[in-house]
Amino acid sequence: MSIKDFKSLKRWQPSVPPSDPINLPKFIYAEFLRLSDFISNIDLNSIDETHVEPDKSRNGDIRYADGTDWNPGQGKNLYYYDGTNWIALAGAGGAGDHGQFYDTSNQIAAAVDTGQGVTWGGTAYSRGVSVDGVDTTKINFTHGGRYYIDFTATIHSENASAKEIYFWPAINGTDISNSGMVHSLDTNDHRKTISRSGIFQVNAGDYLQAMWATNDTDLDLHGLAASAFAPAIPSATLSVIQVAQ
Repeated sequence: MSIKDFKSLKRWQPSVPPSDPINLPKFIYAEFLRLSDFISNIDLNSIDETHVEPDKSRNGDIRYADGTDWNPGQGKNLYYYDGTNWIALAGAGGAGDHGQFYDTSNQIAAAVDTGQGVTWGGTAYSRGVSVDGVDTTKINFTHGGRYYIDFTATIHSENASAKEIYFWPAINGTDISNSGMVHSLDTNDHRKTISRSGIFQVNAGDYLQAMWATNDTDLDLHGLAASAFAPAIPSATLSVIQVAQ
C-alpha cells in the first residue's frame, strides 16, 4: 500500500495484520502512515464534511454539516451538540444574520385608519435577511431564531389639524400583540423622528412587516434630501440582528 492510497481519517482503527510474516513490515509501515494521517488531522483541527447526522452524539461533539443531505437548521455550517440539539457556532450562517434597510421616499397613507406596510427601497447590509423581491414591505428571514429589531420613522404633518399615526409589527401578516405605538402631530410642517425596538421570534421562511396607519392622510412618512451641511434623512429605517437561534 502506498501513501497515495490514504484518505483523510476521522477515526483510526487498526487493520487486520497479514497472515504471512513476510508482509508484516509493509503492514506496520502502512499502519504508521494511517496513524500519522489521523494525528495530523487532530493537530490541524480538520473537520470533515458530514452528510448524515451521527446516530450517537455526545455533549460537545462538533460536526461540519453539508447543509443538503444533513441540515440541522442553519444550512452548510459548523455545529456543536448541546445534548439535545445541533447548534450553529457563532459566526456561521444563521448565527449573526443581519440587515440594515431604509427608504427615502415620502410614504402616504392610502386611506385613513387602514393598516399598510412601510416600504423599503434601499439595503445597506444584508446577510440571511432581505427585502422581498415582489413586495417591498416584507422583510424575509432565511433562518429562524430570535432577532433584535429596531425601527425608526420620520413623520410629517402637512396641515395644522391634530392627527395621529400608529405603528406595529406583523409576522406573516399577523399583528404582534402588545407591540404598537402611537404619536400625534398638530402643527403644519411639523416633523418628528420616532423609534421602537424589541426582540422577536421568527421561523425560517417567515416575513416581517412594519405596519402603520393614520387618521389623517395629511400625515406621512417624510424623508429629507441631503443638504450642504447634513446627509439625507430617510423616511424610515430598520435594523435587524440575530441574537439567538
